[in-house]
Amino acid sequence: MRQVSDLSTTEAKTESKYVLGIDSLRALAVWSVILYHLNNNFLPGGFVGVDIFFAISGYVITKSLLEHRSKGVFSFFTGFYRRRFVRIAPALFFYLIVTGLLASYFIPKASLSGGMFPTALWAIFGASNIQLVLTSDGYFAERMDFNPFIQTWSLGVEEQFYLFYPILIAILVFSLRSSRTLIKNIAITLLVVITIASLVLCFRQTQNDALSAFYLLPARFWELALGGLLFLLVSKSDRFGKLGPTWKRVNLIFGSVAILVSLVFANTNEFPYFWAIPPVIGALLLLNTANDMAAKPESLFGRLATARPIVYLGKISYSLYLWHWGIFVLMRWTIGLSYWWHYLIAITLTVAVSAFSYKFIETPIRTGKFVRRQVDWRIIIAGALAAMLVFFSVNFSRAEYMRRAAAISDPAFTDRKATIALLKQIPTENFGAGQSLIFVGDSHAGHYKYMGHWIADKTGAEFKSIIHYGCSYVNLQSFTHLRLTRCPSEQKITDEILQKSKPGDIVVLSSFSIPRIATLDSAANKTELLKSITTKEQWQSRNEILNRSIPIVQSLEDAGLHVVLAAPTPVYVSPPDRCNRWFNKMNPICHQGFKEDKAFEEALRAPVMKSYTALAKATGATLWDPFPLLCPKQTICYSEAKGRYLYVDQHHLSSNGNLLLVQSFIDLTRGLWKN
Repeated sequence: MRQVSDLSTTEAKTESKYVLGIDSLRALAVWSVILYHLNNNFLPGGFVGVDIFFAISGYVITKSLLEHRSKGVFSFFTGFYRRRFVRIAPALFFYLIVTGLLASYFIPKASLSGGMFPTALWAIFGASNIQLVLTSDGYFAERMDFNPFIQTWSLGVEEQFYLFYPILIAILVFSLRSSRTLIKNIAITLLVVITIASLVLCFRQTQNDALSAFYLLPARFWELALGGLLFLLVSKSDRFGKLGPTWKRVNLIFGSVAILVSLVFANTNEFPYFWAIPPVIGALLLLNTANDMAAKPESLFGRLATARPIVYLGKISYSLYLWHWGIFVLMRWTIGLSYWWHYLIAITLTVAVSAFSYKFIETPIRTGKFVRRQVDWRIIIAGALAAMLVFFSVNFSRAEYMRRAAAISDPAFTDRKATIALLKQIPTENFGAGQSLIFVGDSHAGHYKYMGHWIADKTGAEFKSIIHYGCSYVNLQSFTHLRLTRCPSEQKITDEILQKSKPGDIVVLSSFSIPRIATLDSAANKTELLKSITTKEQWQSRNEILNRSIPIVQSLEDAGLHVVLAAPTPVYVSPPDRCNRWFNKMNPICHQGFKEDKAFEEALRAPVMKSYTALAKATGATLWDPFPLLCPKQTICYSEAKGRYLYVDQHHLSSNGNLLLVQSFIDLTRGLWKN
């Protein structure tokens, strides 16, 4: 391998030397990620495949920068960004266009799909990781499995790395050419210092700001930089660059063990620190043997690792990484991704589409004669124009997505004719004039927004809401006792209520207070679920939460507010927004249908209803229970009737569901405001 110092005296090749073993390592990394995303039980730590990619990228980028001859600083940078563009952009842009169009038809407008198209738009410019920090609740959150563009976060990290890292390498390259040893040493020292600082930041942010630690470059810089430092080390020193047989075996064994341990034992609670470290170290050790492995694959392991199918999968690893996730997500929204035959379809489609993308999109643009003949500035301008075209394409898909959502919604989820007809029958009164109706809580306060506006119109009151999605308030169910770190404290929410209200206002407290009876993919075991909420520990926990909630509600009552406790609504297995189209009828989550046994629903809510009743009695608050209106049948609760859905998903009411409750709540407000 070429010495770094040789760059000052020896003509470098115009193309970076290909290393076969790196593609073998890429294949390992991408299939670790694919298996994890297919079913995280297959490979619990498979998500560390991205960290292996980061280490590889740092190594390869440094190799590319040092082995390409540039006449000056300007051509050094334009040449680098040209190479990065033709490597990354074509496949990414193709993916964003095609997946955006498919998503506009096959993915409904729902809480699970929120932020989907903004992620795609930010991905065009290498910033989707930043968008996800601003809008998401974490890579490992359930709803992230339904965003077909979330995997682009890692491309964002790499592309942001490319903005800063070449500056350090440029200083190094031109100091070598001019034999300025001091500047060279300063550049290397600066890189080492920044790498250490990044690792320290990773440690601190994992504990205090896990979302930023996962998604953003500062806490990930060290992973890519270590790959770069490895190349600088092995290319400068024969001791590290040309290993003897013993050290080859040591590198191979320890590198493989580090990665294997990570793939099996890495956990999301200690990530990226500590569990990003072993796979990165393992990748560095294997990278250091990659050249020898490719040149002389004498061992059985070497022959297997460099077998043509493995190497090919490494060559198409970028397309595999992009397309596997989009295919998996589209399957979750349509036929499902739960059975063995689902997995077979998913893998087959992933390999087929990725091979197509590699052959007809990636390769022709990266290696085609026409593109290679173009000067750097033309490629960069063409890239900017292509980015704008993709931007317009994604926005077109987003508009189609919204148009289809509106067409499907009425009358299935929002029956406008029925709404107008019912509201005409309710007389308009002004007994709420000068007062406010304030809904407070998580998304289960938000799902009463339609009713809140209708009641405000009919009573003359002002409708307000204090909603922190995912953050409950006065939630009496023990399973929500641990609040998310991003949620405001209950005291802060209480202060917010008091600031926005005045004596006489009605404050409705509504939070998701019973367990879900299904994951996003399958139904729960109902017998086990009922047992789990009636244990001695659960009763004790609910009593503790009740005792903590009494003074909170009492403080609102003492401020002259009318506090209404909204009891829990029924929950279902099958979400209408994912089960009402022709292509998702066979999805496993839809098998239950839009119904549930009433006795089970009553048993599920019985423990928390005792707490609600006790809280109302202790504080004088009003308990309002929508359950009898939403589940009026004797034995079965239905979330759909005659093509009209009362719910949008498994537990959030639709506009049609609100319509069943409006008269009941108007009667309640009349009683509170007229007395």
